[in-house]
Amino acid sequence: MKFVKGQDVFYTTISGRSYKATVIERKMDFKKGLIIKSAGKTHDFHYLIEIQKNGMKEKILCAGYDLKIPEVKIEEAKKAA
Repeated sequence: MKFVKGQDVFYTTISGRSYKATVIERKMDFKKGLIIKSAGKTHDFHYLIEIQKNGMKEKILCAGYDLKIPEVKIEEAKKAA
């Protein structure tokens, strides 16, 4: 699934915990050289997101499969269709 800048999503960590997040940038929008393959993982990063954790904002590079659309938004889209 493709996400857009400014979209509200849920980010799921490796441990399985989810956080509300906002998409800041997409891979195709990054400046050249900013996004590289992860040294510890076998996937590329596709999104720069911002999460709010313990009252602090944190920016994270992640792959698309780490993100989900909030259920409320999915239900609203189904009703509109």
